[in-house]
Amino acid sequence: MMESMTSIAPSVGSTTAMGLEDDANNFSMVQTRFGINDEDRYSTPKRTSSLPACGSTYEPECDDSLQPSIGMRFDSWEAGLAFYRMYAHEVGFSVRIWTQHKGEGGVIIWKKFVCARQGWRKRKSVDLGQVTQEVGRKKAKRNIKISRCGCEAMMGLKRQDDNKYEVVQFVQSHTHQLVSPSKRHLIRSNREVTSDLRNKLFTCSKALLGTSKTFRLLSTEKGGLENIGCTKRDLQNCQRDFKAAIKGADGQLIVDIMENKKKANPAFYFDYQVDENNKLTNIFWADSICRKNYSLFGDVVSFDSTYRFNKYDLVFAPFTGVNHHKSCVTFGAAFLSNEKIASYKWLFQTFLKAMCGVAPKLVITDEDQSMRRGIESIFPNTKHRLCMWHILMKLPEKVGPILRDNEDFKPRFMACVWGSETPVEFESRWSSIISEFGLEDNEWLKEKYGLRESWIPAYFMEFSLGGILRTTSRSESENAFFQHFTNRKLTLIEFWVRFETALEEQRQKELQEDNCALHTLPVLETCWGIEAHAREVYTHNIFVAFQREVVAARDRRHVKTIEQVGDVRTTSIGDLSGRIRTVCFNTNTKAAQCTCRMFESLGIFCSHIIVVLKNDGCNEIPSQYVLHRWTKMAARHLCYDANGHEMEGSSTSLSPIIKKLYSQTCSRFSLALHEARHCEDKMEYLNKVVADALAHLRQTAPLDEQSKVQEFESFIGTTFPSIINIHPPDIANTKGSGKRLKRGSEEAINKRKKSK
Repeated sequence: MMESMTSIAPSVGSTTAMGLEDDANNFSMVQTRFGINDEDRYSTPKRTSSLPACGSTYEPECDDSLQPSIGMRFDSWEAGLAFYRMYAHEVGFSVRIWTQHKGEGGVIIWKKFVCARQGWRKRKSVDLGQVTQEVGRKKAKRNIKISRCGCEAMMGLKRQDDNKYEVVQFVQSHTHQLVSPSKRHLIRSNREVTSDLRNKLFTCSKALLGTSKTFRLLSTEKGGLENIGCTKRDLQNCQRDFKAAIKGADGQLIVDIMENKKKANPAFYFDYQVDENNKLTNIFWADSICRKNYSLFGDVVSFDSTYRFNKYDLVFAPFTGVNHHKSCVTFGAAFLSNEKIASYKWLFQTFLKAMCGVAPKLVITDEDQSMRRGIESIFPNTKHRLCMWHILMKLPEKVGPILRDNEDFKPRFMACVWGSETPVEFESRWSSIISEFGLEDNEWLKEKYGLRESWIPAYFMEFSLGGILRTTSRSESENAFFQHFTNRKLTLIEFWVRFETALEEQRQKELQEDNCALHTLPVLETCWGIEAHAREVYTHNIFVAFQREVVAARDRRHVKTIEQVGDVRTTSIGDLSGRIRTVCFNTNTKAAQCTCRMFESLGIFCSHIIVVLKNDGCNEIPSQYVLHRWTKMAARHLCYDANGHEMEGSSTSLSPIIKKLYSQTCSRFSLALHEARHCEDKMEYLNKVVADALAHLRQTAPLDEQSKVQEFESFIGTTFPSIINIHPPDIANTKGSGKRLKRGSEEAINKRKKSK
């Protein structure tokens, strides 16, 4: 329709002393200098006697059906505004509502709409262009452009006796140049972040797309920037409005969201604390799947705190474990306002309640003393292990530059720490290194030796599955994973939306690994029956580890001696390094134990036991040695909390059927667009079909149009509170809230770089 309308034609009047010819010549020079297209000379000024000699008017022309006229009538003033805006878009100017007059009962009698460039900016407003705004500790000047030029174009409506509105005033002339067709999509009154654009922005936000990437996506989808309906700044302002809407209610909203989650799924667990001013300080949460995962894989837990995940600098503290695919799995998470002992005690106590009072068998953390005290108090029977990586990372700095560059020191030290299989062996090697390299007076090494039972692997060989986690690398990996979804500018609500997206991705990966394990088989390396049996019961990642032991048993292990006493057969097995391990095997019960303690540490047989089983004719792993946590069916168990609620599923409000239909509809619509995009007839047909379908849906089940605030509420999953009882937290002063202090080794590297 728009394309068939008559284009605006310039209205040319008589010349004055200045002369239109001079105006044209001057414009040609400006056009040449600044590269202005002919399209930008869209209307030619016309002199009028009613204006000062220096003034010009621009009288656009368009199709008569689009131009207002005196006596034209509308059912409502809103309809009149829509018509005037359509006219303004066609001829190239922006509209704003100016004045109105109300009668009895608040009924609007007069309504006037004017060109956006009507009037003049007040002197005070001009001064605001130089005002400074506080941005952190810096001051930034805001340069506000002047847009008003005294334009008198307008349209006035008056309410008539029949309740309709009639055009009683209409001024067509403008005192400024009109906008050319290529720029009309930038006219302010023609731009709007509509409901569908806001929904797109929210959807992209869940997918970690910011406003810039969302705008580029919309441009691609809609066939150009001019078809989006708004600018990138408009989308950014919409995001700003969302942040402004939740400002002051962030603490209440996050609690309300979790309350709604718990109502939808009673197995969802959360708890929180507030200070004396009712400001949120600590909050913990774990949904039903987190709790189920803990019941299946919670024997070993990695715990670490990290920073820069929210605008309040709260400490983010996730609980992480290892599932049956040896992948990271989240058991729960928390925000803490500080890292004091009391905060960690509250967190561990809350975690214990969430997990039905079952404490982990082993917890691995860094050397934080507040964590250690909290674990000792709440998990007294839990083995606490310190992260080896955090300790060994400091070794070069603590031993000094001479030993740091010594080619013999580091390999021997690492062999002592990682290669010792018994406490006696470790202590012997340690003493030898300390004596040989003259480290008797090194206080840091003395301290770490005193803590050896908390971090040296040799002291965890007897502990069940103590070798699964030897560092907090699982937590570091988990933190890095969540870091991709978050940043330190997020409110708690924005973090929550992205956290759910991250969990969904983590769980989708587990489903993919389950599907792969159940419907594919790894390639065998040997013809041994025990390898084939392991392939049937273990997940792929566990099988790969077991397969390495089978290949080692075949190629690099040889029997030294065999002794039989009753049902117990003792076998000495050597390897290529000359080290001898001893395996005790009960031929009746099939019980086996090796001095390397690999099964106790990792939960799978070592190559030494596999040699003994092969010689005994066993083609399967004895059932008592197939740990259920490593099998393909490990996650297929029904789990219930203390209240009898099944710990399964999610707390989403949409049914799976609606989700599937929604997905199918989106796919079919995309295919239809792709099919019709290059044919005008097909596109017109598709447009009509969709319009008819939308009209039918609105007639069948009309929905009230949502306001912007209601759309915000739909996005976050709860309504904005009318009364705020829980206020947002204060900015936390934690170790990670400031600038990170660099280690000595990092400073040395920087100095070397600067000297080059």
